[in-house]
Amino acid sequence: MTRVTVAATRTPTSPAPRSAVPAPLVARVVDAALLPGRLAVAATQATLAVGRLAAPDGPIRRPGGYADLVQRVIGRGGYVEQLADVLLVEGGPLRLAEVLGDLVAPERPLARMLQRDGVVDRLLAEDGPLTRLISRDGNLERLLAAEGPVDRLLRPDGALERLLSEGGALDRLIEEEGLLDRLLRTGGTLDRLTEPDGVLDQLLRPGGLADRMLTDDGFVEKLLADGGTLDQLVALGDTLEDIKPRLSELAALVPALSEAAETLHRSVGPLGDLAGRLPLRRRGERAAATVPESVDPAAAVEASR
Repeated sequence: MTRVTVAATRTPTSPAPRSAVPAPLVARVVDAALLPGRLAVAATQATLAVGRLAAPDGPIRRPGGYADLVQRVIGRGGYVEQLADVLLVEGGPLRLAEVLGDLVAPERPLARMLQRDGVVDRLLAEDGPLTRLISRDGNLERLLAAEGPVDRLLRPDGALERLLSEGGALDRLIEEEGLLDRLLRTGGTLDRLTEPDGVLDQLLRPGGLADRMLTDDGFVEKLLADGGTLDQLVALGDTLEDIKPRLSELAALVPALSEAAETLHRSVGPLGDLAGRLPLRRRGERAAATVPESVDPAAAVEASR
């Protein structure tokens, strides 16, 4: 009763009494005391679970269980061994990878094609050949358009059908005694071309026609040199282009010239007839007719006067 009175007489500002032992500390002490039991229970549960897993009918040892799956992967004849056999076989994937590595080596053509600004880059560029080929109104679209080259080639009675029809060009080419047969027969054209000392042999031998054409200062070099035959032919084309307008003007003058010649002929014709009617000319003709062959016609004309 006295403690209650003292507690009532305390001022409001006095702090509340503190517990002698904090609750978290008590919980920790209890957990520490129960830890061995919990460990024992967990170990027992784990042992029982392992026993169930390792049982003949458990998930590990039962047919089709985890043990069988592991054996399929790493056991004899398993997936790993099969994969090793496939990889190590001659001509297998490793050989293929080696060949691909050789193909993309920096000095090989494929690597140069695939390098930056190489053939593939230029082909697939925004303004490259492939883009121009497949663009709208490009070559491919015009090729496949209605009434385009492919359409005309494949339509009934088109070029392809005529080529493959019975008795068509292909039949005549491969028929017996046809062009291909005569070309490929023993002793035929191809044999004569490729036989020793044949046309190709003589053409390609050292000092032959091809050698003489391709030597320094040969025919090809003269043809392609600056100011050579090809340049002269091009210049001749330009000259002909310059002459063309003059030829056109001359062609326009030819009818007028022909008409003038015809007019001149019509004008001279009556004068010739008039000269034939003159008496002096007739007497001269009669005198010339009576003069002997040994007499000078000019002297006979003078005598007739």
